[in-house]
Amino acid sequence: MKPIRFILSSCAVVFITGLVGLGVVLGADATSSAAKVCPGLNYQGDKCECKPGAKCEKCPCGACVGGDKCACIKAVRQASGTITGQIAVVRTKVKTAGSKSDKDVVVYLEKVGNNDFPPPIKIPKMDQKGLVFLPHVIAVQRGTTVQFLNNDNDKHNVYFFDDKSGKTKDLGTWQPGESRNHLFAKHHEIVKKPGKNGRPDTMIVLCKLHLEMAAYVVILDNPFFTTAAIDGETQKAKFTLKNVPPGKYKLNVWHKKLRLKEGVAEIVVEQGKSTKIDLEITKAKYAKK
Repeated sequence: MKPIRFILSSCAVVFITGLVGLGVVLGADATSSAAKVCPGLNYQGDKCECKPGAKCEKCPCGACVGGDKCACIKAVRQASGTITGQIAVVRTKVKTAGSKSDKDVVVYLEKVGNNDFPPPIKIPKMDQKGLVFLPHVIAVQRGTTVQFLNNDNDKHNVYFFDDKSGKTKDLGTWQPGESRNHLFAKHHEIVKKPGKNGRPDTMIVLCKLHLEMAAYVVILDNPFFTTAAIDGETQKAKFTLKNVPPGKYKLNVWHKKLRLKEGVAEIVVEQGKSTKIDLEITKAKYAKK
């Protein structure tokens, strides 16, 4: 058994060292290699989410443990950098209280490598409770399956309205306690054109039985995104993007009403370093075209 353990340990060291070395090359090359390491990586959650007991596909580090000790995610951390920052609302003010508030801002990188990352294994959930969709905004990577629950006392319906094309898709109506899963595929059946100016595809989620209900599914092309919450008093939100491969990127935001004041930001990420950037969002009429 000792020789076998020695060989496996040596392979793991070589594997991690190789990924760390990727940090000196362009982000596209580093990301392309990292994306093929393990489909269970949760880049923003800093954990490996492979199914318990299963081995990561194409992952020489062996079985994922479902936590932050997996050699795969450790290697990606060492080869990457971090983006942190603050978003300030200017020349206006947003409502941050209530289930349908305007507090949510999705921060994302438009393109990382070839945007060919495998979708996450963990299934996000959007619930219906008290005649409200919870959460109000959910950001997902293309290829992600989302579970739509009904934990209300009434029957509920879910249908999508494409924010660009105006087309709809009805998932049907179901009883309390039931749920439906929907795959936001690589080429979603509703979406016909890519987002304008780097803006992501957005599905407005509605219920035909309760017209006051509404929520949003923001569909991103890679796992390098996060949702930040605007504070009602300061009108500011803090964000962090983890495990970003070294390289030059375009940083953008999605908000259901506001836009980046100075347009898409360009940012450089270096291996092992944290890059800070502050952004401002405002009404479209005040934003750079």
